[in-house]
Amino acid sequence: MNGFKSAIELLQPKLRLIFEKLSQSEIETINEIRLRLGRHISVSTVSGNRFINEAGNLTEDNSFALITEPSDIEYTFKNAFSYSLHSYSKELSMGYITVGSGNRVGICGTAVTNVNDFQTVDTIKYISSINIRIAREKRGFAEKLINTCEEPTGILVVGAPASGKTTLLRDTTRLLGAKYRVSLIDEQNEISATRRDTSQNDIGELTDVFVGYPKYIGISTAVRVMSPDIIVVDEIGSEEELKALEFALHSGVTLITAVHSESLEEAMKKRIVKSLLAENAFQYAAVLRKNYEYEIIKLD
Repeated sequence: MNGFKSAIELLQPKLRLIFEKLSQSEIETINEIRLRLGRHISVSTVSGNRFINEAGNLTEDNSFALITEPSDIEYTFKNAFSYSLHSYSKELSMGYITVGSGNRVGICGTAVTNVNDFQTVDTIKYISSINIRIAREKRGFAEKLINTCEEPTGILVVGAPASGKTTLLRDTTRLLGAKYRVSLIDEQNEISATRRDTSQNDIGELTDVFVGYPKYIGISTAVRVMSPDIIVVDEIGSEEELKALEFALHSGVTLITAVHSESLEEAMKKRIVKSLLAENAFQYAAVLRKNYEYEIIKLD
């Protein structure tokens, strides 16, 4: 099942039928479906936010757009968690769950904190918003990048949220995993879409997947137990992750990772990126633009 079809399967049947009216060209532009209690149902597209009306039309005008009802939130929430909240208590406390086709369902509501540690969220109640982020397995997307770079080589993927970073990392992993030992650190399970022990996405014959590990633990464990040629990890940012990546780099592992930034210049100001660049971790940067296009820049 493709990402969009899997996403609308989470919706109430009446909403699902409306989304099924969209044209294929419209479907391909949608990155997210958002339900906000008592407000208009919206989608995030490559060109901005749009609303959907009962006729199945996307529009910038919300005058006739569908309103999110309490039953819409309840149905999608329970459906995403397979009507078994107890089984997914960890995911619920983190505020998201990865479902079919690698889609990620984020939830927003009132946090219930741990009685002994108010910095820890035990669960979430009174769900007020749901965001279904649609994962796309875009085969061939990374071919330009792989053909440009000498293999294997360190690559930094740069882009704003929903610009296609995860999509590019997924296809890069697929292509490199056909030839090299790749360890994929997939903390949020967005790249591999692993269900139980099987990846739903093609991430390469020689790729080993660490799902749900905190990134710094997954990176260190991969180096110690899987002897990878390459480590692929999404959305780096913490000091612990920096130390783990430096450990991997000093162990002779090639790094391919991503960072949230609007530009390469902005990314290079981040401490973790500056530190890794100082150690010559990356030879190329892939900077994502609008409409899933990217520029390849050779780093000095």
